[in-house]
Amino acid sequence: MNKRCLLLSILGFSMATPAATIRNPDTDWFSKAQFGAFMHYLPGGADLKNIDKFDVEALADQLKDAGAAYLGFTLGQNNGYYNAPNPVYDQITGYKAGERCSQRDLPMEIAIALKKRGIRLMLYLPCQTPNRDMQAVKAFGFPEEPKDGDRKINRAAAEKWAKVIECWSVRYGDLVSGWWFDGGYQWCDFNDDIAALYAAAAKKGNPHAIVTFNPGVSFKRATASEDYTAGELNEPFRQPIDSRWLDDSQAHVLTFMGDMWGRPNCRFSDDDWIAWLKRCFKAGAVVTMDMNGNINPANGPVGLFKAEQIAQFKRIREATR
Repeated sequence: MNKRCLLLSILGFSMATPAATIRNPDTDWFSKAQFGAFMHYLPGGADLKNIDKFDVEALADQLKDAGAAYLGFTLGQNNGYYNAPNPVYDQITGYKAGERCSQRDLPMEIAIALKKRGIRLMLYLPCQTPNRDMQAVKAFGFPEEPKDGDRKINRAAAEKWAKVIECWSVRYGDLVSGWWFDGGYQWCDFNDDIAALYAAAAKKGNPHAIVTFNPGVSFKRATASEDYTAGELNEPFRQPIDSRWLDDSQAHVLTFMGDMWGRPNCRFSDDDWIAWLKRCFKAGAVVTMDMNGNINPANGPVGLFKAEQIAQFKRIREATR
């Protein structure tokens, strides 16, 4: 598959953009799943080698025991390092294999381990190249300013980024059930046209994969091409959810168990979570819970969720079934 996605890039392969589907039936499994986990796993630089220490089977066992229906997992974010190979990214940026994209295919291994346990995988990517890697920024044609910040997204750069997305999509096929794209901000000139481009790329390997684009902290339908709401919320209890659909998009919330994204503590009591989650699930909505995944081997097995958090996840899952 590496050769296939590289060939698509060389030939300038373009996908026909499918029409957006409202109340997409491909979200039916998502609504029934109700509750899943999310891990921001973002090693970079010297930490890139820790990917080789990631205990995939132990993580899959944690999720199975806790009752998670799916896992959301980061391919990469802003530091310029990715948890999977991508020859198209290497070709565009000029990096050698293994310099920025891990040679270990962590998402592939995780997807296979999860599938054996009846758990689905969803992947996370930003809507633009890593903003702290100027070699990548220049290679893709994104503006160089503001430094280390969100940049305007132009069509030519988005088309290159879509080829990278497509490469991963083709690589994983139906092992990936959905995508959560970050940074779909209006102030970055992200729009429905670019969303449609990315959605087509993400669905190339699995046309039934569901996608969303995060417009920032909010609960709304943000683009014509989304299948479910990105639903990034810092204070979820302030958001009542009484329907499966929000403007014909599957209602979904992504929030965090700790004080902030990736923090290892539990900020709310079981009872508080349970009361809110029961209302969400009764309506047919979906909630994804971000928890701390260990990146440092000195702190224990790499890739496992914090014991305190996965234990709370299990308790509130059992109470809301």
